[in-house]
Amino acid sequence: MPPTPKWFDVLKKDPKAIEAGIHWFTPEESEAKRLELLREYDPSRGRARQHLPDEAFTAARALVERFLPVGMGPTATDRLGNKTRSWLLVDKQSTVELKVALSPFHPPFFWLSAGQTVATLKDALAPYFLPSPPSEDKLERTVRGFLGTGARDHLDLIQLHDRYEASAFMDGVAWGSAYPREPVLDMLPKGAAGQAQARRYREQAPTGTPTFSFRSLYSRSILTAEAHVGVVEGINLFIARLRYRPAKQASMIRELNQRLGTKYPEDLPVDLAGALVGLPFDTSDTVRAVLSQPLQPAQLSFTLLCLDGLAPDPASAERQLREYVSHPEGSVRQLVAQLALRRGLKGLLTEMAGTEKHPELQKQISEAVRRLA
Repeated sequence: MPPTPKWFDVLKKDPKAIEAGIHWFTPEESEAKRLELLREYDPSRGRARQHLPDEAFTAARALVERFLPVGMGPTATDRLGNKTRSWLLVDKQSTVELKVALSPFHPPFFWLSAGQTVATLKDALAPYFLPSPPSEDKLERTVRGFLGTGARDHLDLIQLHDRYEASAFMDGVAWGSAYPREPVLDMLPKGAAGQAQARRYREQAPTGTPTFSFRSLYSRSILTAEAHVGVVEGINLFIARLRYRPAKQASMIRELNQRLGTKYPEDLPVDLAGALVGLPFDTSDTVRAVLSQPLQPAQLSFTLLCLDGLAPDPASAERQLREYVSHPEGSVRQLVAQLALRRGLKGLLTEMAGTEKHPELQKQISEAVRRLA
């Protein structure tokens, strides 16, 4: 590390840092932690990879080599009692600010810029390390994104569960669709009793959309993976629903989007962004932009299928489908009718039954209207 910058000397001596739970490393501890961090980026281990593509992982290792751990910050505890303490780091090449790794297993793209003072450090940490999880009603922002399909992307709901359960950004305790609301906000019992309770929470309702929901470990946001199964024969669609309090770290998310080619909302807490890496997260705006391009009927149908899965409610789905009830391609109109039936949109189906010219399709739509009677 270059000669210690003045701001860092002042920060280390500030008693408010100790009051905030900061532990500063000795030079020997810093060196030991530096070597420990580098070992995590050994390609043969890859614990810090977190689904990064090879090029991004190589860039992450190069960044890690520039940083020196200088202290520890607050601790996050998941509901099974596992603890992860944050690290404070300084760039040896340009000591302009402090960085916070919420976990040493988070790639450096997800380290927070924390300025040069206790006040700026506290401001960076404000969305994280909450004293208690906010209730679902207080997570005021909801965003839905397309993750992929079973046929094209080889996804399934169990695979998504295992992915988020193992993520260093998430609390591994999930709840299934049998629980419309989060079943517990408290810590689970230790040991086998807690594990058994966690397994019970994964139960799925006998009807409806199968889901698994997780809390993120730091901002205590909620990520729900939805499996839209059998909407169209042979296609299972997977959607992520995010509920969170907006975080004011837009520049960091913009840089992440540029580096990884993602389109995450810029108010996204960093732990949710980290959990999403490795799969697309295409919002309805991203998918709808495809409609401005010339599309073959099969491409249009798939786009409409994705938009239906992303619709937050039947009214939104109906507005999107209504634009295509008179599409010249019969296969597109048939899909619109299928999706309308699945959503229970009797009014839309009744209109389609009155305007449809193809005899067989008109018969199918009329039958669908009778089924909803």
